[in-house]
Amino acid sequence: MAYRTRKELMLKIEKLQKQLEKMSDENSSLWFMLDELDKSNITNPEYFKHIATAIENIRKSKLMVPKEVGEA
Repeated sequence: MAYRTRKELMLKIEKLQKQLEKMSDENSSLWFMLDELDKSNITNPEYFKHIATAIENIRKSKLMVPKEVGEA
């Protein structure tokens, strides 16, 4: 069984704490990215209603614009 000094153990603890911070930050970044991917999925029924409403509004506004200017 290998014995370690207090200094070695403290250095090991510091190293592990830095790794923990790095992994926690990476974990939160990955969860954020996953949420953004989910929000960008237009086939998601939660967002499809808003997209359908926006498309309908564009169609209505397109009908309000005259196609070409002609003689009166």
